[in-house]
Amino acid sequence: MTDSEKKLLDIISKTADRIATLAHLGHRDFTLEDVLNDLDFDFDDIRSLIRSSVAEILKQKPDISAVKVCDLELPFQPEITVTTEETEEQTADEEIGGLSL
Repeated sequence: MTDSEKKLLDIISKTADRIATLAHLGHRDFTLEDVLNDLDFDFDDIRSLIRSSVAEILKQKPDISAVKVCDLELPFQPEITVTTEETEEQTADEEIGGLSL
C-alpha cells in the first residue's frame, strides 16, 4: 500500500468516525464536503492524494515505462501522463475496461 493510500484510508476512517459521532448526537444527513471541512480536509487535498496514489501504483506496473504527474490544476491540462511498454497483444484500437483507445 502506498503512503498516499494510507493517508486516504486515514481520512476515510476519520470521516466515518466523525459521522458516527454526529449521528449519535442526533444528526442524520451529511455531505462529505461539510464533514471533511469540519476535519480540516478539503477536496483539493483528497484529489491530490488520489492522484499521487494512482501515479505510485502505475509506476509499480511492469508494463508502464513512465508516469508524469502535473498538479498545476489548469483547465484541460492532463493530471497524469503515462507511457506504456507495448506488447504484442496491444493495439491502438484495443478496448480496456469499457474505454476505447
